[in-house]
Amino acid sequence: MSGELEPLARAELRASHEDRDIVVDQLRVAAGDGRIDAEELDQRIEAALNARTYGELDRLIKDLPPSAQAAGVVRPTEVEASQSITISHGNTHKRGAWLVPRRLVVTVRHGSVLLDFTEAVFHGVREVEVALDVRHSNVRVIVPDGSTADATAVNARHANVNQRNLGAGGPDAIRLVITGQAHHSNVRVQRLSGWARRQRAKRAYRALPGG
Repeated sequence: MSGELEPLARAELRASHEDRDIVVDQLRVAAGDGRIDAEELDQRIEAALNARTYGELDRLIKDLPPSAQAAGVVRPTEVEASQSITISHGNTHKRGAWLVPRRLVVTVRHGSVLLDFTEAVFHGVREVEVALDVRHSNVRVIVPDGSTADATAVNARHANVNQRNLGAGGPDAIRLVITGQAHHSNVRVQRLSGWARRQRAKRAYRALPGG
């Protein structure tokens, strides 16, 4: 029919955030296998984060064998064990009653990420690894009362890793272990501020009947 749009080829279709995350995972697997070096990994991750179409993503993994590509796909049974946050030139957050995995991989380029664990659901998980790969970015981690955090394993290059004295953990403490690398970035690990506590208390009071 005249005027009808031709169906787009797969390479021209727009990619989603999940599509980008999967390719980033595939690239990490390939680097771990020694197929690409650290510099090329950074370049390909940057390109994946900014990719708009399937074609742009496919070019980044076309020289990898099928086994390496398949290994990067997160299966539904693995979701609770590992989750990823991937962002470029933007901001995102995890707050409220979100389900915490055993391992959270955070990849950020020129962006900001807030991870607020104070109201999160740990579902039996007592130790959580937050694996960072951040460049020119800001990451803030808010730790629940009575829990502990350790950011000493972060490889910081021209970066600030600020972990305030959080005090001793309680008998049922959650332990957050922050690892990975931060380049030209700021990473802050802290408790919820007094002002934020007061604001949260006010919101809870207003939510009560007659509040």
